[in-house]
Amino acid sequence: MSHYRFVTAEDCRKCLTYPSKTIETSIGSIEYADRGEGPVLLSAHGSPGGYDQGLAMAEVFRKNGYRIISPSRPGYLGSDVSLGQSVEAQGDALAALIEALDIPQAIAMGTSGGGPPTYQLAERHPDKVKALIEIDSVTLKYDISKDMSKVTEFIYLSNVGVWFSSFLMKHFPKSVIKQFLETESSLDQHEIGERVEEIMNDEDRFAFMNTLFTTMYRNWGKRKHGFENDMKTMNVHEKLPLSNIACPSLIMHGEKDADLPDTHSKYACSAIENSELYYIMGGSHVGFWLADSARESQTYALNWLSHNR
Repeated sequence: MSHYRFVTAEDCRKCLTYPSKTIETSIGSIEYADRGEGPVLLSAHGSPGGYDQGLAMAEVFRKNGYRIISPSRPGYLGSDVSLGQSVEAQGDALAALIEALDIPQAIAMGTSGGGPPTYQLAERHPDKVKALIEIDSVTLKYDISKDMSKVTEFIYLSNVGVWFSSFLMKHFPKSVIKQFLETESSLDQHEIGERVEEIMNDEDRFAFMNTLFTTMYRNWGKRKHGFENDMKTMNVHEKLPLSNIACPSLIMHGEKDADLPDTHSKYACSAIENSELYYIMGGSHVGFWLADSARESQTYALNWLSHNR
């Protein structure tokens, strides 16, 4: 049995209400949350997201002895989009935040669209990163809009659509979770049906799913510019520059991730000398938190960190 503490529904709710701060850095003001005690883990949220999502993604680490620094990336909530109109600039923004907080070195964790900034933080400021964890993170040219239907674009990227999605999640969560898994995973219909029932009957996993949706769409008007910026910046590099990354790196990827092919993580592992690729068995794009193997994957990451921090 694992000796680690895992995330509960109450933990998820606290992440949604935890207050943020703003700090003046060498490049401008950055919004962030600072929670917990211990070695510093910088958590870069996905697309769309914000500091609240970064807290939730890293909550299992906070519960096991880490101090979480979770910024709102440029264009999200209280961080101006002008601070990060390239993935390199977003990496530099994370470095500026670490400097402003007087943190010599941090563990960096990137999730999905938070991957390019954390990879570039480690690439461009290797002295500031002691270890790197990437979870289903982008490293190759990624055109989010290419595979997005007009209906999906309306549901997720318009004010009316976002309101409608929030309404559905509140009143018809089972249907929303099913649609999400159909989009984000390559699980077959039987597996999706089983996964939906498991999430619906597990208070902790259901709370995380609700938290994920909330941190994607609550106050959408303050998140959409960050998402639009991500759509541009992640569609530039054929391959992210990664050859300067020297720190130990754990690259994790959902075995059933249909949103982001594992070619992204395979490339990272081939480009970074001191790296390891770990597959989250049965995991969708958010399998680290919702797959049947989620606790096994989280335990692996915590064990890995205990040897590489």
